[in-house]
Parts: sequence; C-alpha cells; structure tokens
Amino acid sequence: MSTPHDHPGATLAASAPAVPAWPVDHAADALDASAPLVALNRVSKRFGERRTSPVTRLLERARLAHPPAVVHAIDEVDFAVRRGEVVGLVGESGCGKSTLGRLLAGLLAPSSGEVRLDGRLADSLSAAERRAARLKTQMIFQDPYASLNPRLRIDRIVGEGARVHGLTDRAGFDDYVSAQLERAGLDPALRERYPHQFSGGQRQRIGIARALAVQPDLLVCDEAVAALDVSIQAQILNLFMDLREQLNLTYVFISHDLGVVEHLSDRVVIMYLGRVVESAPADEIFRHPNHPYTRALLAEIPRIDARHKTFAALRGELPSPLAPPSGCHFHPRCPHALPRCKTEAPALRGIAVRHLSACHLNDAA
Repeated sequence: MSTPHDHPGATLAASAPAVPAWPVDHAADALDASAPLVALNRVSKRFGERRTSPVTRLLERARLAHPPAVVHAIDEVDFAVRRGEVVGLVGESGCGKSTLGRLLAGLLAPSSGEVRLDGRLADSLSAAERRAARLKTQMIFQDPYASLNPRLRIDRIVGEGARVHGLTDRAGFDDYVSAQLERAGLDPALRERYPHQFSGGQRQRIGIARALAVQPDLLVCDEAVAALDVSIQAQILNLFMDLREQLNLTYVFISHDLGVVEHLSDRVVIMYLGRVVESAPADEIFRHPNHPYTRALLAEIPRIDARHKTFAALRGELPSPLAPPSGCHFHPRCPHALPRCKTEAPALRGIAVRHLSACHLNDAA
C-alpha cells in the first residue's frame, strides 16, 4: 500500500536584558482558551475591485469598455494561529505572504471570508471589542528605515500607542518607554534621538519595542530580518526567541529564507500565488516535503554536503495574480502535472498527522 510520500520525487534528500512581563489580561479568561488567536476561514483578498453601474457593466459585456484589472492576492485561504506557536510563512515574492500577514494584523479587510479573533467572528464584535482585539496583534515590518516616522523622537515612536490606549500615563511615560527599549536591547538613554541617528539593526529593535509597548499576544514579522546584515540578523532572531520565552508570545514569521524558518518555526505554511499548498510541523516539512512546489523550494537551499551538485532552478515564472492559472495554480511549472491539474483546484487535506497538502498526486499515489 502506497503512502502519501510515494509519488515521484516526494522525498528530498545577543539576548536583551530581562524586564518584568506585563500583567495578565483577565478579560481573556472569558474567551475560549482552545480557540486560535486569529483564524481565517476561506478568506480572499482582491485589489482593484470596484462597484460598477449597470451601464458600465453593459458596455463591458459589449466589449466597449475594459473591466477593471483585479489582483487576486489571496484566494480562499484557511489559516489559524494558536497561542504560543511560531508559524513560518514561506513562498516566492508575490505569493501573497505580506497580504496574508496584514489580514492577520487587521491592517487589511478581506474581500470575502471570515476572520475570527479568539474564536469570535470579527464582524460580530463591537467597535471597542474589535479595537481591543486588534491591539493584541502587532506587526513588525521588513524595512526598518521606512517603518519609523523620521520626524518623531524614539520615545514618542515607542510609547505613543501605549499612552493613547491607557497602558501608561504622562507621569510614567519615560519609565515605560525605557523599559520597552531595554527589553529590545537598546540603551534607554537613546530615547530622545531620531530614527536617522540609528543603524538598521537598531531601528529594527525600535520597531520591536514599539510593537511590544502595547502588550500584544501575537507578532506578525514580515521579513523582519531580510534587510539586515547576517550578523545583525542572528542578534534579532535571538531577541525574538528570548522575547517568546519571557512574554509567552506567538509569532507568524514571514520569510523567504528557509534556513531562518527552519530554525525558528514550530509549524511551516507554504504559499503559492495566493493559496496555501502545504502545512506541517517544521521537522516534517524539511524531512518529508510532499507538494512539488515545497520540494522545489527545498532543493534550492545551498548545502555544504551538496556543493558539487548541479543547481537546477524552478522552471518558469510565477504567474501574474491579475490572471492566475485555472485549476492548480502551480500546474504550469510542475514537472508532475496531471491533466486534472489544469482544470481542478486541489483541496488542502490531511496526508499524515498534522500534515496538510493540496496536490492531486496524493490521490494518484
């Protein structure tokens, strides 16, 4: 009897000073502890959609007017993040990782589908409840230079959100900001400087301090170390892990660097052109990749033991999200594509314990 991995090619060969953690939010006791912090159910995000008048629609049908170009960034994705885990989100540039991260953080609203926060439907929450729930999810951006307001001093950048939301008052503002900077590995004496007076690594630490200042449960890190030197990357990654232990944080770590994802993540989710194609614990993904796209990504990782091996890049280009392929989005580049792959989108389903994959080859095995 064949297994899910039997189809062709299925197997491929400085910490910050500790500061006291913030108080427990007893309001969370009423929530379902087993529910994910954030869950997306068949969520899609399309850019460029707009309502058109009946006259415009008639002109479009008569080919006298062009329909608006619509970018299909996210296509009916199911995604959940549970308390305390680190989820690595991986894929090529343009696959929708950053858009998905912004949906998780509440910076974008979905075009369709459901978003649940601590088990409750986001649309059913009051404005105050939605604001409090969104405060618990913060985002750390890729570019440490563009993510900070150059006209504000560091104390305002880090502490303004906490002050607005009542987490500190004017009298305790300086001490609160100093504690956040110290937690992120920065000297509190630097809090009166401006962003241009810091290096890239220091700016990323400022971004981390700003995110932590509002006492979140979930950090969405969008390529948070991609713009940094390798030595600085290691320091920031170690800081993330130290903060996870100190504050019981949950992470979604968006990256194209599989080495970083393998080092950090408990679970890895692979995306391709707006869809999740595989999800499994990190060890399972790297030892037993199932989807052809996942195997192609892993084959491109440089390895010392394979330095004499001829490198073969994944053929073809990522299709445009303006006109994604029918059926399985990966079929134009897949070396194992079946006829049904061109017309039928594979469902993301279980192939092993906690291992999901969206590939018709699993049915053919």
